[in-house]
Amino acid sequence: MATKIIKIVVLFGMLSIGSCNKYMDIVPDNVAELKQAFSMKTMAERFLFTCYSWIPGGFSLTSNPALLGGDEFWLNSTTNYSQSAYPNWYLAMGGQNSNSPLLNYWDGNAGGTPLWRGIRECNIFLENIQSVPDMDQMEKDQWTAEVEFLKAYYHYYLLRVYGPIPIVDTNIPTFEDPENVHYERQPIDDVFAYIIGKIDAAMPALLPDVLTPVQDNGRITQLVAKAMKAEILMTAASPLFNGNTDYPNYQNAVGQPLFNDTHSVEKWQLAADACREAIEVAHAAGRSLYKWVPPTNMLIQPQQSTINQMSLRQAVTERQNNPESIWVNNRSRAHQPEQGWAFTPRSADPARITNQSLGGFMAPTLNMAMKFYSKNGVPIEEDYDWDYAKRFDLREVPLGASPYEYDLIPGYTTVGLHFDREDRFYGSLSFDGGRYYMSSHTDDKLAFSINARPGGNAAATNSPTRYSGTGYTPKKLVSYFNVIGENNVFTNYAYPFTMMRLGNLYLLYAEALNEINGPGDEVFDYLDLIRERSGLDGVVESWNEHARNPNKPNTKEGLRQIIHQERAIELAFESQRFWDLRRWKTAQDELNTPIFGWDYRQNSPQTYYRRVVMYNRTFTQRDYFWPISINELRRNDKLLQSPLW
Repeated sequence: MATKIIKIVVLFGMLSIGSCNKYMDIVPDNVAELKQAFSMKTMAERFLFTCYSWIPGGFSLTSNPALLGGDEFWLNSTTNYSQSAYPNWYLAMGGQNSNSPLLNYWDGNAGGTPLWRGIRECNIFLENIQSVPDMDQMEKDQWTAEVEFLKAYYHYYLLRVYGPIPIVDTNIPTFEDPENVHYERQPIDDVFAYIIGKIDAAMPALLPDVLTPVQDNGRITQLVAKAMKAEILMTAASPLFNGNTDYPNYQNAVGQPLFNDTHSVEKWQLAADACREAIEVAHAAGRSLYKWVPPTNMLIQPQQSTINQMSLRQAVTERQNNPESIWVNNRSRAHQPEQGWAFTPRSADPARITNQSLGGFMAPTLNMAMKFYSKNGVPIEEDYDWDYAKRFDLREVPLGASPYEYDLIPGYTTVGLHFDREDRFYGSLSFDGGRYYMSSHTDDKLAFSINARPGGNAAATNSPTRYSGTGYTPKKLVSYFNVIGENNVFTNYAYPFTMMRLGNLYLLYAEALNEINGPGDEVFDYLDLIRERSGLDGVVESWNEHARNPNKPNTKEGLRQIIHQERAIELAFESQRFWDLRRWKTAQDELNTPIFGWDYRQNSPQTYYRRVVMYNRTFTQRDYFWPISINELRRNDKLLQSPLW
């Protein structure tokens, strides 16, 4: 942890910011080298990007807890995915422990980023940047503000993982005996106040939203800071941290309660104000929900459903001139050979791929397929026009022209669950009997057809390891610019991981407003903007016309459930749900159910579409926070173990 004197070593390898690879991570290991690191602007700039390098990788298939640590994805059971290789998946299977914690962000072990070291290096930068001779003061102030934000963000990440944490605002002296310095956890409200205070202090010196050159995309701006401040305040206002009565005796060494067990509506108001301010700044900077414009090579105008689906896909995968993007991590990109094929059924062109090393093994669960709405914009179990009782019955797609021909294969037999769903379902998921539109298609009627049963182009039997274990793959995370060329050469369109987009911000604002005053016009306005982009009617209209309980949106509790499901659908597979379930304190309800998939090795539709239990999970109250390793507790006698561990 940061209380240790860490001998800082030179880090080899290039740090990519944007598409630029000119920066090497250089961190000095003694005072002489420290002076050298800040002897000129070019050297200080390298240190600046080293401070950025500690942002955890969102597209890391093995170390991002929000990818495999919840209920959105599951791996196939026949491949040896070891705990050391996939600690995030073992986290989902209940493998967390205090002896050798998985995804250890405290010590930097078992797949975790050592965030205390990142904070230490931010402090080194802040202590020395003013001494650089060939920089003007405005630039020094801007870089200082960026690093102050990063330091606050790393505290926030640790807080989400461990709950109350120490505040490390300055480094211990270089030659201090580490045995003399023992940090301890601080009350959760104090930690949030410290984080927000740092961001507020940094914002006046930050650049406007538009950054040049292109390689600076991903750096901290006014808009990034305001949007992330909104997210952090939403976390602070949520039940896990606002009025949590589960830990009444959890106190630090001086007897301070580390959780405030009194609920505060004011925290929701602060969050709402921050969301509104961030949205206003985003709009002023030209940000808007992504709306896909068909390319000029299309022979005919595509269906509106194709436009709706592509708008959602491109909101996540478009890297150039994306009006919805607010903050991206350019160091973490969906690229070959990992994410380029890990999300894809036999790669971007399932009709042509034969290479057994390619094929999607990051499999969305049947649990998530159930979350998406019917075409009427309400949950399938609540829609009286959608036959929920027959959701697992087989149906044949009509031959010829029909309402289904752009989403399902004409004449194909699939399951009732795949019929009459909203466009976000078809834009987010690929499945047996589905269609797959890509940039090589000049007519959306020519989209690829997916056959996931044995012998089909996306079948599990095509590869010994690279296949979906549930029958689904995340179409949403596959760029439609990916191409299979001659000899199965895969050209991947690498896009950065999205930390924050405007659609997320709209949903956060609607959530905060509902928690303050319940249903209201402004809440519905922002929810309906999201729904309109996907071709759905507004919340009130949809529930009035199609839901068994049309009054649900008219109560705070009912609208809360709707907002939670809207976030699960709109932000599916974007590493948001994992954290949402925790801050809402609903993980014990959502994650104590079995993981389901289809019986994907069976040949006939009747046997393939048998729902099978892939894993029976357990999530207990202690799982809301990671444990600290026993070794760290032994070294620091003031440090409390995480609650209930």
